[in-house]
Amino acid sequence: MKSSLLTPPPAVTIGPTWQQNPDWEPGMPESQRYVLPKLTLGWHIPWWISQNLKDDEGGPFEPTPEQARFILWLYAVDERGNFLYRDIVLQRIKGWGKDPLAAVIAAVEFVGPARFSHIATKDDLRNGVLAGDPVGRRHPRAWVQVAAVSQTQTRNTMQIFAGLFTEVCIAKHGIDIGKEVIYAYGGQAQIQSVTSNPRTMEGKRPTFVILNETHHWLETNNGWEMNAVIKRNLRKNKRGGARALAITNAYDPSEFSVAQKRRETWEDQEAGTSVKVGVLYDSLEAHEDALLNLPRETDDEGKPLISDADYEQIVANYLTEVILGVRGDAWWLEPSEIVAAVLDGETTTGDARRFYYNQVRTSEDAWVDAQAVSRATDPLCVEARSQQSEDPMRAGWIIRPEEEIVLFFDGSKSRDHTALIGCRVSDGQIFTMGHWKPPPAARGKAKMRWLAPRGEVKMRIKEVFNRFTVVAFFADPSHAQDDDDSSAYWVPMLDDLHREFKDQLLLWAIKTGNGMHSIIWDMSSPQHQNEFVQAAERFVDEIEAKNDVEEFEPAFMHDGYPELVKHLTAAKMYPHPKGYGTSLWKGSRVGDRKIDLAVAAVGARMVRRMYLNRDPEDTRKASGNVWSY
Repeated sequence: MKSSLLTPPPAVTIGPTWQQNPDWEPGMPESQRYVLPKLTLGWHIPWWISQNLKDDEGGPFEPTPEQARFILWLYAVDERGNFLYRDIVLQRIKGWGKDPLAAVIAAVEFVGPARFSHIATKDDLRNGVLAGDPVGRRHPRAWVQVAAVSQTQTRNTMQIFAGLFTEVCIAKHGIDIGKEVIYAYGGQAQIQSVTSNPRTMEGKRPTFVILNETHHWLETNNGWEMNAVIKRNLRKNKRGGARALAITNAYDPSEFSVAQKRRETWEDQEAGTSVKVGVLYDSLEAHEDALLNLPRETDDEGKPLISDADYEQIVANYLTEVILGVRGDAWWLEPSEIVAAVLDGETTTGDARRFYYNQVRTSEDAWVDAQAVSRATDPLCVEARSQQSEDPMRAGWIIRPEEEIVLFFDGSKSRDHTALIGCRVSDGQIFTMGHWKPPPAARGKAKMRWLAPRGEVKMRIKEVFNRFTVVAFFADPSHAQDDDDSSAYWVPMLDDLHREFKDQLLLWAIKTGNGMHSIIWDMSSPQHQNEFVQAAERFVDEIEAKNDVEEFEPAFMHDGYPELVKHLTAAKMYPHPKGYGTSLWKGSRVGDRKIDLAVAAVGARMVRRMYLNRDPEDTRKASGNVWSY
């Protein structure tokens, strides 16, 4: 067995809780090892917790160092006392203690010093603060909600409150603990349990909301609508101090849960494709290269080189090290118990990775494995985008003007997205060249109908033609009709592009007959459906290719554009009803799940293959201007 496989790669840290101070060295104080916020109520709050809350054995509740750092960042403020983060997500492995910590934070928000009061002018050790530290105060009308899509989920958190407050705290604040509502100060403050009826929540004005197990919040159980209602309610708070904390395990990307939406919102902000709006995402995950099944070396006759007992011990040691890396400070999680659960024959690979490795994994009906998509990301494109956040899509176009590319266009009128994907002929790498989608306010509202901007789309396509050497361009126009005259929505534009660039294109979409066209490739044609399904299967085979130790080693790369990654991992398998094979679809005819960029990516790879396999005699000499900037 290769020695490099005996030691797993270190865990991946997302968010500030485990961000290490680069100047720290062994021998320096442990308190200086990690990066901490400049100003935070978090110095005052742990002291309050120790004085007012109990652990499950009746002693003072003592947050672990990891939990204490999370609290410091959760309550980080600016110089005016405004919170730095309003939308917080805590993702950890199963059993880490998310529910107890969420209950503690809810208690702080309920009757604790959860709002900024002033900056301490001198040391106040009785309150756990030093001169210059922010000091907190109680919210006079605290309304904390514990929200979930089932009563069982909220009960996990609500049951903790019965034994959480000290007798002194209960008497001081007049706390009355009920099963679904907890009151203080004669009803002026409350903790409320709410479940999956979004209409009953509409119009409320909570000051803090715990979103419990958001990996279970789906469209089918009203999770999406609950999330939307909570966001609207939080915005109604007069002083803008209302916030939300979501706790979750790693989500299944094929389910398109609220956990996934919130992760992708954060990823978009980090990638520079959307405006940063105060999202704190904190997760501790096994590295994508961490193995579940270690390969076993054999001799030339296929016989194992080590005994079964030795191999089992190597596997156990490897898994134990992974678990120790992702459990953080949750010392109560016994690695041997988790290793046994991982190796249990009834635990699927996806569940093992999601619940015990805290990795985002793909379900069995997903079209393509999310880890394969991640491994196929070109780091050069990612780096280029990080250097040019004002125009991240174009920044990822690391293509020389003389390099041949092919294009595929998937057109939609209003409901779905419109996509333009390029594929470099030399190596098959995929690039996101254009993406148009309805703005959030327009989705699902007929009175705010949005139409794909044909003029803007046309300008982008012409820009790509002028900037690069485009040798083939196929477009599926869909059957959408123009609202004014019922004509085909995209066909006139594609006809104009055909007339302008046909002499430059070396491979035509339709070569002969009355429908001869250099660009239009109607996917509703049975022949084209068959070709596309075969291309979709080939796409999966090539992106999920593995090496000799069963690690993903994709046959092609993509630019890692966040929206493209979303669409690739959102797609589900679709066995074609005519028996052509397995294609991709969004999982239902309605809903917010979109896969249009994935469809265009398959199309672009298909066109590249057609171009490479074309009849040499059916080749036109490319012409046209090539320029760059």
